[in-house]
Amino acid sequence: MALDATAVTLLVLGALIGIAVLADRVAGGALAAVPGALRDTGIVAVLVLAAGAVFALVATDEALADADAPVLGWVLGIRSPGLTDAAEAVSLVGGTVGTGGLAVVAAVVLFARGHRRTALIWVLGVLVGALAIRLVKVAVERPRPPEALRLAEETTASLPSGHALMAALGLTLTAAAVIALTVGTPHARPVRGVVVVLAALGALLVGASRVYLGVHWTTDVLAGWFLGAALATMCITLARVLDARARLGDSPDTAPEPAENRPDATQSTE
Repeated sequence: MALDATAVTLLVLGALIGIAVLADRVAGGALAAVPGALRDTGIVAVLVLAAGAVFALVATDEALADADAPVLGWVLGIRSPGLTDAAEAVSLVGGTVGTGGLAVVAAVVLFARGHRRTALIWVLGVLVGALAIRLVKVAVERPRPPEALRLAEETTASLPSGHALMAALGLTLTAAAVIALTVGTPHARPVRGVVVVLAALGALLVGASRVYLGVHWTTDVLAGWFLGAALATMCITLARVLDARARLGDSPDTAPEPAENRPDATQSTE
């Protein structure tokens, strides 16, 4: 029942966010007035709905629940000492402390560069992510794969993967901070491409390492990715909206810039 309640909560939340997006678009509200904010909030709604769907299907659909076992079986067949060492290293470096801490470091840099509001949003986002991992695990209490198949010791519940959630959240926020700090520099465009690819690849590797080590089902990782990406997108959108409001203030220094020179989502005039 707890698992069903969690799924319903996520599905309702995703639907409400989607309705809010449609309402804001029709009314031409705060989100519609900020370039990209309406789109990104819509992405949040889709990601939350996707996470809710995973929770619901794992709880009620034996076909999906059984799909986890073949993936784990395939992983067992490709295990080797080299791959195991690599997976252990990725899992260690990409732990919740590592990826969440990286986002906090990015927030410190943003704060030092004058982006205090955005830095606070980043830190709060990491804290919310860490709290969500704990609360959802306790609420769901999904068992991990059989202990005999695990290559690492874990004692908490399985769904969602905390590593996957925090990797998606922390690496995305870190990439967004780097992009914001390089806006207006000669290398802004290539830097954007590199950090986006690295963040996505890093999150994928961290999640895959958890399945390889036998400590998570594939659906645990999918749910973690969806929730982490949703929270990261929410943080970036909030920073973008608040930044736009600051630029529309009375001070001449905060007047809106031309679209081609406008700072990125996390850029702020705080």
